[in-house]
Amino acid sequence: MTIFKKGLSMDLFQTYLEILLRENAKHNLTAITDPEEIRQKHFADSLALLDDAPCPVPQGASLLDVGSGGGFPGVPLKIARPDIKLTLLEATGKKADFLRMLTRELGIAAVILKARAEQAAHDPTYRERFDVVTARAVAALPLLCELCLPFVRVGGVFVAYKGPSEKAHEELQAADNAIQLLGGEFEYMHSETTIYGGRSRIILRKISQTPTNYPRNHGVMRKKRL
Repeated sequence: MTIFKKGLSMDLFQTYLEILLRENAKHNLTAITDPEEIRQKHFADSLALLDDAPCPVPQGASLLDVGSGGGFPGVPLKIARPDIKLTLLEATGKKADFLRMLTRELGIAAVILKARAEQAAHDPTYRERFDVVTARAVAALPLLCELCLPFVRVGGVFVAYKGPSEKAHEELQAADNAIQLLGGEFEYMHSETTIYGGRSRIILRKISQTPTNYPRNHGVMRKKRL
């Protein structure tokens, strides 16, 4: 895996691990507290995207991580690829504060945006501005597409980190209408099985602009899926 395979210094990941464990009780960042499980289920899982061929994260990419929480996958990707221009979007104040502290202690450059995705996506500063948008453990894919695709520039990609392939295929099928309506196109899905279970990454290419009325109000999105 990238975290081991490319000879990266492990110092920042070890510091990240220590900060995560230290702050977890205060911020409810992860249910996983075993260090090796954190390395595999959070760090290695986040970095697996960089092993895809061709890698969907171009050199110098602007990357937005939606619902970043404990910083996954955005912060591990930034550690591995310092060229990435990283923005972390988090609606919960305490978690946004954690991300500010985390990136400061790790010494990595990142913009921390405390906002709800459905509101920030209508801001011209962020709408259709990013080469890559990621989301991990945030919502089911139809809802996730509405939250994330509006941030992706035409020609960029949205990467949804998901679980086992069977479940990911089901979500992809359920999101077909949303993907087309919001200007996306399915590019590929990569699935793998580790000793810790199955995981998948769904990559959607943005091929046209998202209609201006999306994303809708959060309550409307929940009641009426695309």
